[in-house]
Amino acid sequence: MNALDSKGIVLVVDDSAESVGMLNTALIEQGYTVLIAMDGQQALNITERITPDLVLMDALMPNMDGFEACQLLKDNDELSDLPIIFMTGLSDSESVIKGLESGGVDYLNKPIKLDELFARIKVHLNNARLTRSVRGALDEIGQATLTFTSSGGIAWMSSKSKQLLSAIHIDDAEVSAKFTQQIQRWLNNAPSKHSSLALQHFAKPFQLKYLGQSSPGEHLLRLVDNDEQSIRESLRQRFSLTERESEVVFWLARGKTNREIAQILSMSPRTVNKHLEAIFQKLEVDNRTSATALCLEYLNDH
Repeated sequence: MNALDSKGIVLVVDDSAESVGMLNTALIEQGYTVLIAMDGQQALNITERITPDLVLMDALMPNMDGFEACQLLKDNDELSDLPIIFMTGLSDSESVIKGLESGGVDYLNKPIKLDELFARIKVHLNNARLTRSVRGALDEIGQATLTFTSSGGIAWMSSKSKQLLSAIHIDDAEVSAKFTQQIQRWLNNAPSKHSSLALQHFAKPFQLKYLGQSSPGEHLLRLVDNDEQSIRESLRQRFSLTERESEVVFWLARGKTNREIAQILSMSPRTVNKHLEAIFQKLEVDNRTSATALCLEYLNDH
């Protein structure tokens, strides 16, 4: 099969030759390109050369088991969003939890039911591709966003987030632990969409805006630095805007399109248009060009 015609690249990691042979044949018949590893270390070696779209991971293997291999794969920033489905004869809740905590997205008991496996592969591939598309768009428009897992770690950060967080030395283990602990406590209280958290005890003040769940077990957050916060507050007071209107105006003044503003603020383009209608009235202008010019004029004078 031509790789360009493949439904996706699936890496099968299993020490059972019989299991590998059955899955290899079945997946190829379904239109997937298949890579094979007989233990966790082989899987790591393969992903250094080729990035699969999904991994089917046996839990119990010699040399390096699936749980450890999964954790090591997830520690690689380039593979953090790689969906990993565990396959095992273990069905106790402790093993299920261990698999999910190590970074797995799903869990199938052996013997594998092929129809169920194909259905789950399709769902997780679609979810992963959608996630990559959204992240790519946020990165492209310079959005300072990150995703935080329910288990308490950063799954992904945009380039802008990395740039902003470098100011507080986020690579330092102690700083990183303090950062993630504050976020975890906040998320444990189930914050509502668009609510904010003021991060404490860092050299540079930041706020986090909760944008919602980007995928099961992952929360999408936006970093707001002190400069943005002060500019928005200034615009809000000058033109008697609501909090949401000040956010829209801030990105309008940054030259973002309605669609880009919708992506940044996690709202629909229709909602952006409704906010702009109210903003135009308060700014006493007729269109977005005039509104942008007025805001920039005000900001340049202050």
